Amino acid sequence: MKKILFVLLAICTFHFANAQEFHFMPRIGVNFANLSNSGGDMKPGVNVGFAVELPLLEKLSIEPGIYYSMQGTKASEYVQVDDMKLGGDVKMNMDYLNIPIYAKYYIYEGFNVFAGPQFGFNVRSKAKVSATGFENSSSADFKDAVNTFDFAIGIGAGYQFDMGVNISLNYNIGLTNSIKSVDLGDWEFETSDKYRNGVLQLSVGYRF
Repeated sequence: MKKILFVLLAICTFHFANAQEFHFMPRIGVNFANLSNSGGDMKPGVNVGFAVELPLLEKLSIEPGIYYSMQGTKASEYVQVDDMKLGGDVKMNMDYLNIPIYAKYYIYEGFNVFAGPQFGFNVRSKAKVSATGFENSSSADFKDAVNTFDFAIGIGAGYQFDMGVNISLNYNIGLTNSIKSVDLGDWEFETSDKYRNGVLQLSVGYRF
């Protein structure tokens, strides 16, 4: 939490020291997240937060932000035994507080592209196993098996409407290993492998 407050303080200091105008932009959107090497599928989730757009030149801006982002992965495995379908679903829910700092360039009117680093902090990690053909399903906290810090590069494009509404589509490419080690029965993560976050985000916001 101290690191997060320090980054926010640095962003505010940069703004008040250098920016003559800025825009505040709350946003909400959907995630489609996965972990590399997990063998899982994309898991839907939500991201919500805000950004501050700080114009540097006529078409170039810096856009720091802070978002709560639901990430992770999911997998399903089923087998047919006589007339019974046995197996289950596993969901790894990994929630982050992400702080992207984008360079944003307006190509034509409101159409823009952006890219930059993202600093993530894991705040919640739970695994849920739902069984079919068995009596029990369970969930477990595995936060101790997840690395607290996550570093990614985000790239994307968006459009800023004159009325204030903006939409954006971006993909965050994780560069650090997200998992220390975790054993979920038949779904075991080895520490020698690299499990990096990959998140596709579609968001809508409003620029004040």
